[in-house]
Amino acid sequence: MIVQECHSAELLTLTYSEQDWDEDSYSLFGERTDPKPCPSCGRTGFFGPRAADFGVKFRCCRFCGFHQSVGEEPVQLLPVVHECDDWPICAKAPYVWWVKPDVQRFACPFCERDADVRGKNVFQRGILVDGPLAESDHPWRKVPQGRPYGYYQRFWENWKFTKGRVVL
Repeated sequence: MIVQECHSAELLTLTYSEQDWDEDSYSLFGERTDPKPCPSCGRTGFFGPRAADFGVKFRCCRFCGFHQSVGEEPVQLLPVVHECDDWPICAKAPYVWWVKPDVQRFACPFCERDADVRGKNVFQRGILVDGPLAESDHPWRKVPQGRPYGYYQRFWENWKFTKGRVVL
């Protein structure tokens, strides 16, 4: 369930087909067309088609947590930050990792330790954080919007973790 206000009528279309994904992916990465805005928050430079291990195809936004796998309804992911020594900084803020709402624990993709999403103890600050959409002064809000593919490619190349990626 998406908790933000819909930014686009596209979000109301609950189906996202493999053909849609193929077209989005080819358009962005093959033809290098300008990135589409996220249908949930309207940001550019954070949203786009992705693929994971085992051929899982989806589209998501690293700014607001919008996520939609091919053939499924959209899901609102939760923002997390693990405070390990290996956690990257991107665009002057800790990188935001997004997890599904039912996830209680996840393996940190950087240090590979198990992290409790909702748990808190005296040795660990909260992992579940407010995302860039909820923080009015989050540094990612300063990322210019509505720019062409080449601009985002150059912008994200400045950050070690995102080097060479147009979208986070």
